[in-house]
Amino acid sequence: MKKIFFVLAAGAMLMSCGGALSPEAQKAWDNFKELSSKLETEEAVDANFESSEDFAQAVKEWGEVGAALKNYATEFSEAQVDSMASMSEKCAAVIKKAQEGMAAAAALGESVDEQSDEDEAEE
Repeated sequence: MKKIFFVLAAGAMLMSCGGALSPEAQKAWDNFKELSSKLETEEAVDANFESSEDFAQAVKEWGEVGAALKNYATEFSEAQVDSMASMSEKCAAVIKKAQEGMAAAAALGESVDEQSDEDEAEE
């Protein structure tokens, strides 16, 4: 993700024209902001996703939208690039923590299942 924002920052600095975004760039920017708002805090994640599958799908979409932003790098202002970087850092931290929690829960579930299997074998 960091590469994307370096490209965006460089493009914005080189080609900053202060004009409005193209419709495609505006749509990508809006999608990025919307998806980021759902992933920026643990509370937002809890409120927006009912299952780990929903969460994983949103993370995938967020990554795709973030990658698509590089196609419009020359259209974003420096402030927008800074905002993207800030949102990305917040989301990345929350995503990492959530994924670690899900992995720990899965490992705990497996150890509980193994214990149940051992108990059944002893009987």
